[in-house]
Amino acid sequence: MRRDARVSPTLASASPEEAAAGWTARLDKGPLSASEQQALQHWLDQDRRHKGAFLRAKAIWQASGRLAALHGPTAPPVAHPTPVPALPRRRFFAAAAAAALLLATPKRQGKANSLYATANAVSAPLHTAFGTITLDCYSKLKMGLQSSRLVTGRCCVLGRTGMIVKAGNLIFAPQGRLLLSCSPTQVTATSISGTVHLRRHHSDEWWTLNAGAQISLTEDLPPEVRSLLPEEMEAQNAWSIGRLEARDESMASIAGTFNRYNQRQIRVSPALANRKLTGVFSLNQPEDFALAAQTILGARLTQTPQTLMLY
Repeated sequence: MRRDARVSPTLASASPEEAAAGWTARLDKGPLSASEQQALQHWLDQDRRHKGAFLRAKAIWQASGRLAALHGPTAPPVAHPTPVPALPRRRFFAAAAAAALLLATPKRQGKANSLYATANAVSAPLHTAFGTITLDCYSKLKMGLQSSRLVTGRCCVLGRTGMIVKAGNLIFAPQGRLLLSCSPTQVTATSISGTVHLRRHHSDEWWTLNAGAQISLTEDLPPEVRSLLPEEMEAQNAWSIGRLEARDESMASIAGTFNRYNQRQIRVSPALANRKLTGVFSLNQPEDFALAAQTILGARLTQTPQTLMLY
């Protein structure tokens, strides 16, 4: 269906708040056309108050939970192989201006050039014969010809038949999207889409995780399995697509997450540390988040090349 080009949120009679709400609703329907994008940018450039109204409208839209969503049926947490339900999908809109994820090339270490390590950035996808692996910040992965091992940190695996990934004493054969985290004492795996077959090392017993299921194994204790709500899946998957999703989260906690992924650090005064915020933000754009927080919370913002101070 062709969109009516005559319909525009930027009517001359609209207040900044009304126009901002109109643009936010329009963005929720789908990508802007070239003419609409030009009109939006022109409106934002007209008056500095327009940008503030726009950021507030987007944050309120996020908080109200009115973003469109398509949710498929929930799969049982652990079962024998069954038809895979549709992956729940949700359109993400940042409360600040969206930006493309800057991907870092993980460093290779060791004589065999098979140990990849990241610093404060998400890696570019590492290609294998059976899919790709993306490393989260501060993570290490050993990649071999037959299999890969997550040594520490987190990774996102897009696998097909033949993919083998190890973590701790668990072996995974994902056919779909798998989130995997590993620490010295615990391994956690979340099936985002498709199915994941897994077993312990030196065991012939295989388990199957369907989409929406998560398994955690702490040392030699029995595994813990649970089903995730769509909102939980989206929050856990956010880092792998360059997003930070906050739901009534403290400013101190949000700033801490941004600081893990960026050289430019966000500092929050004690008066703002416990203030709560809801929204979806670009993970590698702390400047946009700071501007949004300044507008939404009525805070002051002081910037240097190294820091963004909110107080």
